[in-house]
Amino acid sequence: MKLIIAIALVTVVFTSGCSKDYFADGGALDLDKTATLGLSTMDYLKSRPDVFDTLTTLISMTGLESAVNASGSTFLAPKDYSIFNYFKLIYPDPEKRPKSFSEITEEEMESIKTKLKNYIIPGKQIVRSELATTYSYDTTYAGVQARFNIVQDDYLGNVNMGAKYIIFSLNRGVPGSFDLYISVLVETADLHSTNGIVHVLAADSHIFGFN
Repeated sequence: MKLIIAIALVTVVFTSGCSKDYFADGGALDLDKTATLGLSTMDYLKSRPDVFDTLTTLISMTGLESAVNASGSTFLAPKDYSIFNYFKLIYPDPEKRPKSFSEITEEEMESIKTKLKNYIIPGKQIVRSELATTYSYDTTYAGVQARFNIVQDDYLGNVNMGAKYIIFSLNRGVPGSFDLYISVLVETADLHSTNGIVHVLAADSHIFGFN
């Protein structure tokens, strides 16, 4: 039954096109505030189907719920719109684009699982107050180096004034050869779940998997 529901949800994603719903932050918290959710990370994501329905389906289908809910972890949550753009990228021909996850190959699902692991920082609760403008580094659940730093500016472009934002970057370079960090802005920071920290990533400039 759950699989049928999951497939139905994803069918909407693949067939609905570029819906404004994916841009909506649903009343995201002010960037200068934190929140205690009173829910596990997964339960919080499931409580926001307008933003994370495809994400939670993917997490469940790839068996990563326990990793996302691991105690003391940080999850950097990509919005559904980022995932929608990922499928547009890998299936540029709409006629050949799968209408549900049941049509995606096992190999591609394994690739999606690996990509999801890169949004999990196990055993580390990363919060904005402990970051600086200089880089700090951690390792994702997939074993890839992640980088974090703070940027600050205001609407006039004045540096070191205005709101502070977290930048999350993933190393997409060749291990042992060169580094290539792809970055995304954290849209809503420091959501405290019952098991760790959740940061919501901006969707307008981020494609799932850091492609």
